[in-house]
Amino acid sequence: MRWLFLLCLLLWPALAPAETVRLLVSIGSNVGDPDDAVLRFADDDAARVRQLFVELGGVRADRASVLVDAPAQRVRQKLAEVAGRIAELRGQGHDAVLVVYVSSHAKAGVLHLAGTHLPLAELRDTARAAGARLTVVMVDACESGTLAQKKGGRAAPAYDVSLEKLPLHGQVVISSSGPAEVSEEWDSLQGSLFTHHLLTGLRGDADADSDGKVSLSEAYAYSYRRTVAGAAGAGQHPAYSLELAGTGELVLTEPAGAKSALVFPAAASGRYVVSSRPRPDVVAEVEKEPGRPLRLAVPPGRYLVRKRAGASTGLLEVELPFGGERPVNEAALEWRRYQEVAMKGGALELKSSAVLALGRWEGAAIPRTGTRVSGALGYRHTRGSWWALGTVAGARASYRGVGMDISEGSLGLGVSAGYRWMEWALVPQVGLSVELTGLRQSFHRDREEDIQDTLGRPALSARHALGVAVGPVAGVEVPLPGSAFALVQGQLLVRYLPPPSESVPPLRLAPLISAGAGFRF
Repeated sequence: MRWLFLLCLLLWPALAPAETVRLLVSIGSNVGDPDDAVLRFADDDAARVRQLFVELGGVRADRASVLVDAPAQRVRQKLAEVAGRIAELRGQGHDAVLVVYVSSHAKAGVLHLAGTHLPLAELRDTARAAGARLTVVMVDACESGTLAQKKGGRAAPAYDVSLEKLPLHGQVVISSSGPAEVSEEWDSLQGSLFTHHLLTGLRGDADADSDGKVSLSEAYAYSYRRTVAGAAGAGQHPAYSLELAGTGELVLTEPAGAKSALVFPAAASGRYVVSSRPRPDVVAEVEKEPGRPLRLAVPPGRYLVRKRAGASTGLLEVELPFGGERPVNEAALEWRRYQEVAMKGGALELKSSAVLALGRWEGAAIPRTGTRVSGALGYRHTRGSWWALGTVAGARASYRGVGMDISEGSLGLGVSAGYRWMEWALVPQVGLSVELTGLRQSFHRDREEDIQDTLGRPALSARHALGVAVGPVAGVEVPLPGSAFALVQGQLLVRYLPPPSESVPPLRLAPLISAGAGFRF
């Protein structure tokens, strides 16, 4: 029986079921030849393509490569490495699908990569020879301009190899424009026009049959339609060529499997722009038609949804730091003048104010008097990643002195301000805090009545003191459903308080920890 178990263990790799493995090489080159204008967003487009295919396209992160401003020889080396990896996978009985994306300058059928040249036909043939069962090559190759920047600024001969007529087998080639045409790079999109619409479609807007998947034909039809409709100048017509054996559709992404999404109801209609926060990158631009709902897959994060209607713009802040779904509907939009939105751009704050209720634990204001538990109310104002918080805190405490009981009441006013990092689900923040504290102590001696009656001494007068404290503050903000959030902060204050006697130092370190919840409005 033992030998049978060992034999099964040795044969396990051969018995393991084959799987389809996807690999991606994403190439972005802002720098072309010396006489090419430097592109601005080719590297960003390459990074976005990688992120999308890792998120929705079934590509594992360690199988998705990005090359930025790499010369042609480095691209050749990377494709050779990928070919070796595909050979290993095939040797293990697995199926391989290879996706290659390029955003760069091009002219006359040659890619311009960091001062070197790579013929488009060589890229196509090298990708096909890598040994994958299916190969998808997407080329967004152009020059640059200003608002609608042309990636092929002057006329050039048609490509030596027409992407529309390549005799391919098991390979798909998509280009952002046809022969002798230019493509466009837009400042307002922070990327290329074709890639922008391709990514939006792959996030779910191209899912024409609402099956939760975006096929190659759906993605191309969508990006072609949107690119042609939006292109300025002489026009831009993406090209498409394929030669595939077998049946079925090539699915590029599966938005239905995304763990976070914006859901546009069936009745919604119009043009919606989704941008990230705090960095205002355009994530998607949707032309929503009424009649069917749209589930737009987005990474977990924070977003601003905009809808233009005449002289006004409807705005909706959406928080999905932990994933989930959030509906987008007309009733939730806040309408602002278009001029205000255009002027403030990414700095626009819809809910910059918040009220907070906090519980606080703080060190002893006077030595050997114990810690304090107090409550505080606060108001916070934010501008982008910057924040300022004002608090009013009150506390009561009682403790034992020498031959007497002491009661203490305090009222504190605090101001703190600093910076927060909003790139993560939990929002860390740091800053500087200043607090002004008023203190009142009342004293009740043991056998107080006997002392007054026998010795004729009056009751001890209350003591008042005013202190100030300053120090660093660090904390973390935790998003809650809706406009609520939780906040935990720690402060290490250097507190000055006039001493009751010369034996008590006026300066001391006073830790302060506060925790509570707030509501943005």
